[in-house]
Amino acid sequence: MTSGKWDATVSVVTGAIHLRQERCCQDYGLSLCEPENFAIACVADGHGSNSCPYSDEGATEAVNIAIEILREMLPDLSAHKDIRLPKLIETNWKERIRKIHEEKEREPSEPFPYIQYGTTLLGVAATNEFIFVLQIGDGNILLIDNDGNAHPLLAVEENVGEDTESLCLDDAWTQIRTQIIPCDSSNGAAMILLATDGYSNSFANTGGFLKAGSDFFKLWREEGFSYIKENLSDWLRASSDKGSGDDIAMALITFEKT
Repeated sequence: MTSGKWDATVSVVTGAIHLRQERCCQDYGLSLCEPENFAIACVADGHGSNSCPYSDEGATEAVNIAIEILREMLPDLSAHKDIRLPKLIETNWKERIRKIHEEKEREPSEPFPYIQYGTTLLGVAATNEFIFVLQIGDGNILLIDNDGNAHPLLAVEENVGEDTESLCLDDAWTQIRTQIIPCDSSNGAAMILLATDGYSNSFANTGGFLKAGSDFFKLWREEGFSYIKENLSDWLRASSDKGSGDDIAMALITFEKT
């Protein structure tokens, strides 16, 4: 067990393309932190295609539900990470989507059109004992060690739009990948970055994206986390403007050993 202090921040920006088209942001993110005990953060990317007109709502609900479940199951994640937790995320998300669909009096359909709310989901729950990560669909999670080296977690082949794995699919829980990393003095993470694919797609190659993770670590060490919190949205807008043009949701979690 490693003792220290957790901190987290999240930023969500509308992509340059969506701004030009006057479309709403399809990404969402949220964090929850008790500095002495844990940090939880999730981001999601609604597919945004013509067949997914409400995917912004799907992304929001995916994040809210995942945060709730991760907080509730935090003491037992290692025992339930492969079956119970993924099933709860899928079941609760689909129940909430059905309720939203009914409340907004949208056209009923059977089978239910979950694809209209299709979204990816990435999540991290970090404690002094372990780091738990989950992912369905595209996006990226990086662990940055105490030397500033960025290590991809749960990396998969890149997909585009609704072709990616999604919470809207039948038996989506089987596509939710999870991993637990024990924390100790030799491998404890200094920083964790999770972002929807609008961020990594703004770089020419994987090396550039990994360097960005290391750069965030360097900024944190030199300028402090408050500096990152104050400027993150502007940096992400610039990345979208000069790169993918897509929406971006990013969460950063830091751990300061004591």
